[in-house]
Amino acid sequence: MTDYHHIKEGVYFSDLLAEFIRRVIARFVVGRDTTEYEAIWDELFQRLTRWGRRGFVIHAISGVDIAIWDLLAKEVNKPLWRLLGGYRSEVPTYANTAHQLPPRELAAKALEYVKQGFDAVKIRGSLTAVSPEEATERIKAVREAVGPDVKLMVDLNGTYDLNLATRMCRRWERYELFWIEEPVHPDNLEGYRRLRRVCGIPIAAGEQHHTVYDFKLLLESEAVDFVQPDVGHVGGITEWLRVWALARAYGIPVSPHLMPIVSAHLVAAKPGTLWIEYTAPDNPLRSAIFDVFDEPKSIMYAKNGKVYVPETPGIGIKLKPQHQF
Repeated sequence: MTDYHHIKEGVYFSDLLAEFIRRVIARFVVGRDTTEYEAIWDELFQRLTRWGRRGFVIHAISGVDIAIWDLLAKEVNKPLWRLLGGYRSEVPTYANTAHQLPPRELAAKALEYVKQGFDAVKIRGSLTAVSPEEATERIKAVREAVGPDVKLMVDLNGTYDLNLATRMCRRWERYELFWIEEPVHPDNLEGYRRLRRVCGIPIAAGEQHHTVYDFKLLLESEAVDFVQPDVGHVGGITEWLRVWALARAYGIPVSPHLMPIVSAHLVAAKPGTLWIEYTAPDNPLRSAIFDVFDEPKSIMYAKNGKVYVPETPGIGIKLKPQHQF
């Protein structure tokens, strides 16, 4: 779920996270061996459970865990994706087309991405962006522009109730959507289950779910066709791998939410993963991470709808000079 005001909120939120990590989490991490990532994760989760099994606390654990894996990969002199499995070096992508444009202009933008080599695009239809009627016009215009062979997804950001989602799903079936994303609130598991039973469009969710326990409920409820763990929300790489293993056991594909620099390593490392979510330089939702890091450009900039994971040790990221300490 990504809205424009969330970008500004994220800047302030990151300051709070940094202070929380310095004042609380650091005492349980500093001086530990990186190979203790499982023990570190478990201790942090157990000690901080009272203050948050989702949200803020898990975001903080996620950031620290990602840093630990980066260090571990550097210590063994391997790129992260090779350390985690080395499944492929070429990572497919889909183009996030979350531009706030009228339907015809949005369709032109989607077609522009297709001409650049993307064979899948995602648009927004959430109530925070447009009415259900305009969402329909967006879907219709984009489908007509890109043709029947391009995969088209629509993100509802968890803003519909079950009745509205059911009604619109039936209306949109004619457009052969690859998925509808977060059609109802992330905690409405019964809504997901009931919608999936009557909707002819596959359902994706997971960016607002935290830890393997949330995903266990999603999968046990047979609520989704795709899971979308966000490595920065779910609990870091350690927990993302647990979610991947669980989804693999259920035969459900994994499509990571954003965090492309890290997500590309994860998709490169593991089978049963579809692609990463790519935001082009002209996308207003392009993550601030691209403004902070110089590398890896092979992940930051797609070629023919694909990105390529680096062979440098760790995640391969390099801070721009103005952000170095």
